[in-house]
Amino acid sequence: MFRTVPAHDTGSRPRRKAGMAAFESWGYRLTVSRARGKSTLSRDDWVKAAFETLNREGIDQVRVEPLAASLGVTKGSFYWHFRNRQDLLDALIEYWEKEMTQTVLDAAKVFHGSPEQRLINTFREIISKERTKYDPAVRHWAKFDPRVRQAVENIDKVRLSFLQGLFQDIGYDAVHAETRARLMYYYVMGESIVTIKEPMSKRLRMLDEKIRIIMQPLKSEETLPSE
Repeated sequence: MFRTVPAHDTGSRPRRKAGMAAFESWGYRLTVSRARGKSTLSRDDWVKAAFETLNREGIDQVRVEPLAASLGVTKGSFYWHFRNRQDLLDALIEYWEKEMTQTVLDAAKVFHGSPEQRLINTFREIISKERTKYDPAVRHWAKFDPRVRQAVENIDKVRLSFLQGLFQDIGYDAVHAETRARLMYYYVMGESIVTIKEPMSKRLRMLDEKIRIIMQPLKSEETLPSE
């Protein structure tokens, strides 16, 4: 019933090789797929983990192997998203610029209400979403890295210019708007450094009160030159 293939008969070997090749190819794809599937971490997952390390231990401790260990993956997962450590460090600054600044600017564009309410909502966005939580660590890092220092200087200018514009929309002239923008910016930055932990509800109430105070006439305004 079954044809016996002599040892010297190679007629069926191409079919066997083709079948094995197909199996091996399929097996290879399955292995690669499974290997990739082990790493479900996104690029942002690595960046966030790096930021947590930066906050706790400083930039010198932001390294591939400890990060991989803390995330429970191999270094291969890291190199799926980044070329090297410097690529990760560059991504940290890009993430900080986007999530901690550009996101606020974009949100402010769609806030409704009076200019005063838009100002309040913008600062509430900053406080409630913890948009300054990485600033202390990034600013400390900037002391030792000229590229980071330049990025921080650029972001400070963007933020202050935007806040000044909000105050000018309310009706303050350029000088008085800049004064208020700086006072509020320094307050928000200072709050990110102070280690006192308070409920978010209290922080937002205090924020509203500070904005109310800052919008009152300042005694020095009569002597400030106008542009």
